This record gives sequence, structure tokens and C-alpha cells, in this order.
Amino acid sequence: MSNDKNKRKHDIVLVAVDDYIKTAQPITSGSLNLHFKDISSATIRNEMNALESMGYFKQLHTSGGRVPTALAYKEYVNSILGSDKLDYDSIKKVISNYQDRSVSLISMLSTLAKRLSRATNCPAVLVQHGLQNLTIENIQIIPLIQKDALLLVETNVGIIDDNISLDPNIERPACIEAGEYLTKQFKGKTIEYMIDNMKEVCLNAGAQIVQFKNLIESVADALIDVIKTKCDISNENPTKLLDGMSQTEIDEAKDVFNFLEDADNVINIIDKDANELNFKIGEDEDSKLKGGMMMSAPIVINGVSIASLALVGPKRIDYANVAAALKFIVNQIDNDKGGVSER
Repeated sequence: MSNDKNKRKHDIVLVAVDDYIKTAQPITSGSLNLHFKDISSATIRNEMNALESMGYFKQLHTSGGRVPTALAYKEYVNSILGSDKLDYDSIKKVISNYQDRSVSLISMLSTLAKRLSRATNCPAVLVQHGLQNLTIENIQIIPLIQKDALLLVETNVGIIDDNISLDPNIERPACIEAGEYLTKQFKGKTIEYMIDNMKEVCLNAGAQIVQFKNLIESVADALIDVIKTKCDISNENPTKLLDGMSQTEIDEAKDVFNFLEDADNVINIIDKDANELNFKIGEDEDSKLKGGMMMSAPIVINGVSIASLALVGPKRIDYANVAAALKFIVNQIDNDKGGVSER
């Protein structure tokens, strides 16, 4: 719908959807008259009839009111995403738990997802991807108890960590030396480059690395696992999501929970739009979402897209709250290691 040519219709859609989200009551011309006092009842009825024929609303019963369709929800959500008005209380809740990047990058992302789920009452889906494009700055291998070791890869956006198996014959000095050797070979290179060239570098080194050759192979295996696309779902307030819902909406919410059980499907849907803020509604975009909605955003640090974060829920939710949280991710995660600043 063009806002310039159809501003009145556009305004009616926004008000009608907002009322429906707040009250769960079908939309009538009488309820709209309370908001548009300068427009006659007859004009509002005509506009609603026109909007219904355009696919923005559907009538539940011949004599009853109307409810929004996917098209109306998209019009409403697009207006929120294009607005500068944000719910700063929600954003502060997210900022309060945004950790310093000196901690594990994956832990930071996971914590951020949990915080968003708690702030919005929606399940949050974190899809990790793009870590292979991070640039290596330093590599450390730290022996732990019971002959395991902690692999720390410092990158241009944060630290990636993982546990690796340690040969019983490997001593602490060899671990330190292996980390220094790998740093020397791959500093300034991407993780993907390191994985692709690890074997060749090891072969060329020959006797120089013979004492920790197996250790380097374990590092390669760990990194291959780290960069795999992974899906992590946080659902901090599952019961609050159902508060105030009708039985029909509860059934739709159950469909959403069933949808989230198929991680591969969730990953595929999010990755289709991994590079931009995106809104989907199951009614007409993906049958597996059914009565649900998904709003997703990329997490980009220092110009590198490292993950996508999505909030999933039923159609009738507080979109302003959800949009504020996701717009925060898109606009407020800055590119330097200083973290996030409030406006």
C-alpha cells in the first residue's frame, strides 16, 4: 500500500491492527470511530470494505467484526521498523546484559539471545554462521585437568573457545609452543584459511612441530566443529507468552513451538534473509510457521556477519517491543571492541 496515495487507508490499518493486538477483539467501524472522529462512520465502513477486498482484513462472521490478515500485520510491522520511536526500556534490558567482548563470543551471543527472549516473552533463535570469516589475532592452548585443553582463538571481533583432547604425553610447554607456532603462521588470516591450509603448513614445518603434530590436528578438528552452522533456541518465559490468549491463539502458539523443534527448518528460513532485518508471517509465507510470526536480524561486528537472531511467536504480540529489541541489534552493536553505548 502506498502511503502517499492511500494515507487514510494506511492509518486505518495501523490503528485497527494495534487495537486488535491490545484487545483481541474483532475490529468494527464503531471502535475505529473512537480514533478517527473527523471521519464519518459511513466513510470508515467504506474504507474497511475496501481494505477487506484488498486482503488486509477478513470477516469472521457476516454480522461480526474483522480481524487482520498477514498483509495487515506486515503493513503494521513495516511502519514500526521504519520508525525512529523505540521502546528504550526494552533496549536497556538488553544493554544491561551485553557482555564485554573479552569473554567468549559464543557465550556473549547466547546470553544476548536469552536476554531478548526474557525481554519480549518470545522464543529467541540464534543461528551461528560466518565465524569462518573472522580474522585470527592470537591462539592459545591451555592445559586443563584430566588431560584436556582449552583452545582460545582471539579474533577481530572476540574470542572463540572450545575444549580439545590432549595427548597424555603432551606437556604444558608444548601447548604454549603450539599456540605460538599457530599464531605465527595464521595471524591476520581467516579461520577458514587456517583450516584449509593447516595440513600443508604442518607438512612444510616437518621436524619443527613433531612433538605437537597431534595437538595441531585436534585444533583443526575443533575449529571445523566451531564454524558449523548451529541453532540455539532460548525460551525464557514460555508461560507468559500464552497470557491473555484465546484458545485459538494458544493452538497457534503450540504450532510455533512445534515449528521450533525442527532446527534444520528454522535455520533454512532464517538463512534465506541472513543479511537484513526481516519479518515473516506463517499465514502466507511459510506453512510450517502456520499461525506464527518470525522477525530476524543479522548480528554484524566489524563488518562481519557472525550470526542471525530471530524472535518467534504468535501473530498477536507486542510488535513494538519485539521490533525495538531487534532494531537495537541492527543499529546499536558498534564495530569496535568498546561494546555498546546508549544514545
